[in-house]
Parts: sequence; structure tokens; C-alpha cells
Amino acid sequence: MAAVGAAGIATSMAQVYSVNAVGYVNKTIPAKGFALISNPLKAATNTINAVLQPVPAGFQVYVYTPGKGYAVGTYDDLSGAFLPDAVGNTTITPGQGVFVQNTGSSAVTITFVGEVPQGTLTTALVAGLQIVSSQVPQAGKPSADLGLPGADGDQYYVWDSTGQKYNVATYDGLGNAWLPQEYSIDVGDALFVKKVAAATWTRTFNVNG
Repeated sequence: MAAVGAAGIATSMAQVYSVNAVGYVNKTIPAKGFALISNPLKAATNTINAVLQPVPAGFQVYVYTPGKGYAVGTYDDLSGAFLPDAVGNTTITPGQGVFVQNTGSSAVTITFVGEVPQGTLTTALVAGLQIVSSQVPQAGKPSADLGLPGADGDQYYVWDSTGQKYNVATYDGLGNAWLPQEYSIDVGDALFVKKVAAATWTRTFNVNG
């Protein structure tokens, strides 16, 4: 479903296609389906209009703001942009995510192109619900592999694009484990996180180790 190119990236990531830290990720959105996705690479321009390409007319994006809900944008092929402009011009960078809906009868593949984020990477986690993603374009378990912090009562929601449903994990502080299991995410996936208290998702990563 996804492929990323960058030199020296760990084998848990997708195939290597380039000789430096610039690469691409392909993300496929099923026909007549929803997906919860991220922008896994730093592009020159990170607006929704710039990174969610190519998509057909009628393709929709749902931008979630904590405490406010969704702002919905629909792709207009005549203008080549998502409308309204406030949605199309919204910036989505590594660490963030959006819901998308492919209203068409054929699967849509979005290609993200940009740099692999490196260094000390931090994502603020608010108390309550928000959409987040790993700033490092890797697949794996959000906590065990990608460093998502967990506290007693925290939850995260992974969207199953095949089944078109959520898989929900809840952190058990006594057992120090996500229950019923820790669901994995793919490169370019995002997830809803529901935190009991604000925290920070921090990870240090360098392409060359």
C-alpha cells in the first residue's frame, strides 16, 4: 500500500529507491472508501492542495481540529483545488493526518514526494481527541516501534481501510500494555489518539543511523 525511498532507512521501512533522504510514498485509497492518512514526507509546499495529488473530482478530505470537529473539502477538477479554499490551503505536515474519502468507483493512489524528517522530532499530544501520525515514515506498532507514549486510559483508533472500520486499543497502566492488542500502522497512515492528559510524542531519527 505504501512505498518510501530514502538512503539508509531501516529494513522495517519500504524499499529504497533513492541515494539520499529524498523519496516518495504511494498511498492507495480504496474505491468508495475512507482512509486515515498522513503526509509522511516534508515537501516544498505542504498544503492539502499540494500534497493530496493526484485525485479525481469529488474526492473529499476531512480536517479534524480538536474541540471543533471536521472541516470538509471537496476536490474541484476545474480549479484543480480543494474547495473551500480554507481547507485546500490548510497545511498538513509529518506528525499530522486527515481523513479522506474516495467517492469514485476506482481506487486512487496519492504520491507523496519530499524529504525524510530527521533529528529530534516532537509532536504535541493534546488532552482529548486528535489525529496524529509518526513523523518518521516507518510501519509498525505505534508505541513499541514508533515511540507513541501511553498512559492509563489512553486510547488510539486505527482505521482499517479494507474493513472500513476502527480498531481501538486502550492502554492499561497496570499491565503496561495496549488492549486488546497494539494494532500496527503502515507508512503514510495516521491515527486518532485520545489522551487522558497532554503529552509529547518524541523520537530521534537519522537516516544514516
